[in-house]
Amino acid sequence: MKIKRYVGYTTHEAMSKLKKDLGSEAVILSTRTIKQKGLFGFLKKPMVEITAAYEKKDLNSELFDEKLKKINSELYLLKNMVLQITSEANIKPPALPKELDNFKTKLIENGVDYKIATTILERLNKQININDKSDNTIKSILKETLMEYIGLIEPLNMDDLNQKFIFFLGPTGVGKTTTLAKIAAKLVMEGKYNIGLITTDTYRVAAVEQLKVYSDILQLPLKVIYSEEDMYKSLVNFRDKDVLLVDTAGRNHKEIKDDDIIFKLINSIKNKEIFLVLSCTTEYGVLKSIIEQYSFIPDYKIIFTKVDECENFGNILNAKLLTNKPLSYITTGQNVPDDIEILNREKIANSLIGEI
Repeated sequence: MKIKRYVGYTTHEAMSKLKKDLGSEAVILSTRTIKQKGLFGFLKKPMVEITAAYEKKDLNSELFDEKLKKINSELYLLKNMVLQITSEANIKPPALPKELDNFKTKLIENGVDYKIATTILERLNKQININDKSDNTIKSILKETLMEYIGLIEPLNMDDLNQKFIFFLGPTGVGKTTTLAKIAAKLVMEGKYNIGLITTDTYRVAAVEQLKVYSDILQLPLKVIYSEEDMYKSLVNFRDKDVLLVDTAGRNHKEIKDDDIIFKLINSIKNKEIFLVLSCTTEYGVLKSIIEQYSFIPDYKIIFTKVDECENFGNILNAKLLTNKPLSYITTGQNVPDDIEILNREKIANSLIGEI
């Protein structure tokens, strides 16, 4: 890891130098104002100094990362297969009827975790008598059952007239910033609200730049929070806003700390909604780990991104049953504001049983 400093008359000038030299993946360590050098430096306008860290990855390292990712994926699939074999070998309740076992296989093929699929079908077997029912009738009953498990969908609630904060949390690379922009654009189009944007994602140059582009397009003010002092200043400056949408750093889920600035901000706000943004393409083992890392947050809703890139929707049901938190939106592309919609639980249930 190497450290470099960039100086400019404005933050934008210093950031431009940094981005040109190191690219978008540099990590910002600090931003401060400094006096100009020279005998009369104290009389001149202060300069802005940005300190950044960067690390060059060689080709061999990148190839190793790709191979490691592939190995982890194969290990997860192997683990699930072993779990299924050992579970079937152990003492357990009577085997499912063939009709229900076929649907269990279908759920697993569509990404539902083995244990979850088994539990759902075993419970269903106890609740209904399948002897006098056709496959279509069983499928219809299973669809309704899955919809009940998915639960009521809860999109953004704007009924409260007090100032509202909307937080977007989640791991790196899931599309939090773009998702925030889509919801912000929807609110702008309604024409009812005075809106502001806040970001605490100062770890990557690209993250701030991306949200700055959206703020310019939507003509919404943006505040960047580098410290607790910045946080309190932003709250004062935005006290006239009806809605504040807050983007957060997409760090590795293993590095989350509940004493971070963002969590201090969350705990200080009464009227808020928190969205945990997850990617539909994430492997179940990783998804489970992410959810566990955010378990200290008592109340949130779930948004699933990259649904257009997903081979199946099993993780949507998996996440719901792991968290017992309401599902809200899915995103289906990069277009702002079009590629976002309220999750349709009937469509998800249909896809899990092979109707779509």
